[in-house]
Amino acid sequence: MGMHYSDWGERRHPCRWKAEGEETGFWMPDRSEIVTQFFTRYLFFSLAVIYFSTLENVLPGLLSIEQLLIVLGFYFFLNSWFFRLALQNVTLLKIRSAMSADLMLVTLCVIHDPNPIPPSALAFLMVLLGNGMRYGMRLFAEVLGGAFLGMAIAFAFRYRLGGFVVSAGDVFFGVFWITLALYAYILMGRIEEQRSQLDYRSRFDALTGLLNRHGLLAAAENLFDKANEGNPATVLFADLNQFKAVNDQYGHGVGDRVLAEFAQIFNDSAEMGVCGRWGGDEFVAILPQRDDASMRQIYERIESRTQAWSNSNGLPMAVSLGVAQAPRDGHDLMTLLSVADIHLYQSKSQQPESADAPLHYRTLVNEPEAT
Repeated sequence: MGMHYSDWGERRHPCRWKAEGEETGFWMPDRSEIVTQFFTRYLFFSLAVIYFSTLENVLPGLLSIEQLLIVLGFYFFLNSWFFRLALQNVTLLKIRSAMSADLMLVTLCVIHDPNPIPPSALAFLMVLLGNGMRYGMRLFAEVLGGAFLGMAIAFAFRYRLGGFVVSAGDVFFGVFWITLALYAYILMGRIEEQRSQLDYRSRFDALTGLLNRHGLLAAAENLFDKANEGNPATVLFADLNQFKAVNDQYGHGVGDRVLAEFAQIFNDSAEMGVCGRWGGDEFVAILPQRDDASMRQIYERIESRTQAWSNSNGLPMAVSLGVAQAPRDGHDLMTLLSVADIHLYQSKSQQPESADAPLHYRTLVNEPEAT
């Protein structure tokens, strides 16, 4: 599959957030997190086998002890299959399938638990915390709803088939369980908000609002993995001319204003691209395939808007640009920027010193080969 334009939009978390739609996605766990989660499932499976194996009988519900142990054995193989799939690739469908298996098994165990206040019901909290707190608030809400539904079904069967009556202990246990689950959800919401803020600050430049170097490298890793001869990607490198003179003459406050304004111009002009501030007065845009005519239009938009802003504000602002293309010139951002940087400085060396003079751009397409 080639790259679609939707791949080039601004992504929420290009480092670890995996989007599976405009509004859906989840935090992608690393391999160690996956191993920890599934071995926790194996641990609670083992505890359930030991617990029910030591009972003389279970509630006269749906299954006998032998049949319940067979179901637990089936869960073991199902969990192992989900484990294998998760090590290959994690998707929303796989996450939801594993969570559903957990909830159904715990519900079945609670139904057959002969104790008036079933200790097996605590496993609902482990399903909630082990899954919901790992993947994000959307999946947390889903597993919370599933846990409430499982509890309701389990206790309805217990009161109906087991002859239990509601006691003070049941009420206390239910209130405690609900309070703890809701508290975990609220706490996780705050943690998620703080994590999103920290993630944003780690990937975005505070002055311009564009991606910073870390964010660009993370986004580029995903984009260039999809680049091939049939679907190349274009890297545009921009460097402001005489920016040090602006800082020296007008102060850093005005320099920051120039950077912020050019960032807006650059981002608006590089349509459908992933834009960022590489550092200082250098900016990078990663674009879908662009031919010479399209790149010239982008150059002209940047030039005209930059010149218009400079004239209207009485401040010098001019730019040099360089271009490289993946996979022809490289397969990673650092290599492509090195190529684009060479052509950028060749372009800059041929520009006149005056910021009011017209800009001259050179691209890899029309650049003569070195002899």
